Amino acid sequence: MLTGSCLCGAVAYEVEEPLENFIHCHCSMCQKAHGTPFGSYVRSPGVTIKHGEDKIARYESSPGFYRCFCNECGSVLPEDVDGAEFYFVPAGGLDSAISVKPIKHIFAESKADWYRITDPLPQMAEYDEIATEQGLTSVEQSERGGVHENHVSGSCLCGDVAFRYKSGSARLMMLCHCSRCRKVKGAAHAANVFVAPEDFEWLQGQANVTVYDLPDAERFGNSFCKQCGSSVPRQSENSPMVNVPAGSLDDHPGIEPKAHIYIASKADWFEITDDTPQHIEMPPA
Repeated sequence: MLTGSCLCGAVAYEVEEPLENFIHCHCSMCQKAHGTPFGSYVRSPGVTIKHGEDKIARYESSPGFYRCFCNECGSVLPEDVDGAEFYFVPAGGLDSAISVKPIKHIFAESKADWYRITDPLPQMAEYDEIATEQGLTSVEQSERGGVHENHVSGSCLCGDVAFRYKSGSARLMMLCHCSRCRKVKGAAHAANVFVAPEDFEWLQGQANVTVYDLPDAERFGNSFCKQCGSSVPRQSENSPMVNVPAGSLDDHPGIEPKAHIYIASKADWFEITDDTPQHIEMPPA
């Protein structure tokens, strides 16, 4: 049995082998739910919750498809599909090392316009044939607004939470591979855009946001929509900037990723193949 857990430890689970059909999903729903350019899921024949079942929230993003998350810290958890004989397990949430590697990108035509796919893996326009055989069909994609003159907008998957920041105000964008980011996002890495508080505003739903601060961490935590679990912007008490999950944006962020950071903690199953600079931890000031 393989093991996995959420960031706060409230939920722990076991995952049955064999693991199959390891994919990167670029659909707009995964971007929103994870707050990243893509979700990384591996298929398992069974998942057993060891503790914390009462902490698991479920959001039906498509008919019969449930996105699960910890209602304490917002970590993405294994998902189940009505009628399917398998579970989708977010690879970033696994505590055990795995020997399988991703084999393809799906919904590649819906990928974030600021993210480049540079590895040699096959790219599928929608679901692959293995998923369609299980009754999965196309998912509804969120419309992206491109580049706006005055603002960059974003929202959660269910639409309860919405926000924006001034166009041209993004100071920095990083792809973070630290174990904490991978755990809470359930993905290969986080993608964070940093803007000044005076350039950021909530449009609706701030009361629907749960803020989780990791104990004993100087700045790390997660903010997420209580309804759908999507990662949403957050400002820690020790940070002068608002951290905006790039996957939550409906428009182009107005900036490109500057670096991969904390690559010493990178997932063994993920290969960095682009030419974006890499840093063992944080880059020099």
